[in-house]
Amino acid sequence: MIDTHNANGAGAALEDLEKAAILLLSMGEQAAAKVLQRLGRDEVQKLMHCMARLPAVSSQHAKVILQQFFDRYRELSGISGASRDYLERTLDLALGRKLSRNMLDSIYGDAVSEDLQLLQWVPAEVLAKFFRNEHPQMQAVLLAFLPPDTASAVLDALPAEQHDELLFRVANLKEVGEHVIGELRATLDRCITYVAEQSGARVNGVRHAADILNRYVGDRGQMMQLLRLHDSNVAVEVESNMFDFLTLKRQPQEVLQRLTQDLPLDLLATALKGADSGLRHAILDAMPKRMAQVLEAQILTLGAVSVRRVEQARADIMQQVRALAEQGELEFQLFEEPVVS
Repeated sequence: MIDTHNANGAGAALEDLEKAAILLLSMGEQAAAKVLQRLGRDEVQKLMHCMARLPAVSSQHAKVILQQFFDRYRELSGISGASRDYLERTLDLALGRKLSRNMLDSIYGDAVSEDLQLLQWVPAEVLAKFFRNEHPQMQAVLLAFLPPDTASAVLDALPAEQHDELLFRVANLKEVGEHVIGELRATLDRCITYVAEQSGARVNGVRHAADILNRYVGDRGQMMQLLRLHDSNVAVEVESNMFDFLTLKRQPQEVLQRLTQDLPLDLLATALKGADSGLRHAILDAMPKRMAQVLEAQILTLGAVSVRRVEQARADIMQQVRALAEQGELEFQLFEEPVVS
């Protein structure tokens, strides 16, 4: 009803966009969502930006816009066109399912294609993870039905050695049979389920709390006591994350030299199995050359070590680090501080 591409100029277009935003906000979430489903991606993004930045609207202003909408609706309303479902049922009886589907596709466009257009909102890397588990031919069909920019982004996120084969398969697609359409619909359902499982921002709350506490300028000891009153288990997790094994990587050489003198080499060798190469080099560089060679030899001779054993060794080391820091015998840097050159 409200044209967001008004030909009278940018000012008028912006005014119509604001009217559309106010109208959607007045409709409530469910009704507004049904309207947004019928708009293109660019239109939805423009409306979302406008709705987010919309200043306070007086009830009188909103009333005027709603009245304009209903006046416009009365002008244009009449007998509405038949829905696809209605025509599909009618033509199925008249022509049979296959002929009716071909005719309706020429009128409405392919229904599956329209459903797949919804995937343009999904991050390409998420779609690519789902595509990897599908047969290459189904991957090609999915790419063919996606909008070109989305399909290109998904292809980029897939392994490079598969690109030519997938493009060749897409180029050779001419007509998708009824049985493939059925498989495609089932694949789309699985994809939507997968996307739903992947959605939502994942946050490591304990790690973030530890990082915040590491930078806390107040009394950290008192803050930890207050956390223990809330939940002792959470407090223990936060403390262990404050003294994470990877924090050794950012320590100055004198701190690492002190630690390597106190720590048993076998414990250090176990803790360094599978460790970040930067951390391993930092520790080895802080040791006397002969001692570093012995440690490297011990790491190699250990062979395969269980993750649980490695994690326990790292926890033991950080427990000693924490004890030395709390006793004031070690100036341990818990987070990366800015420096001035």
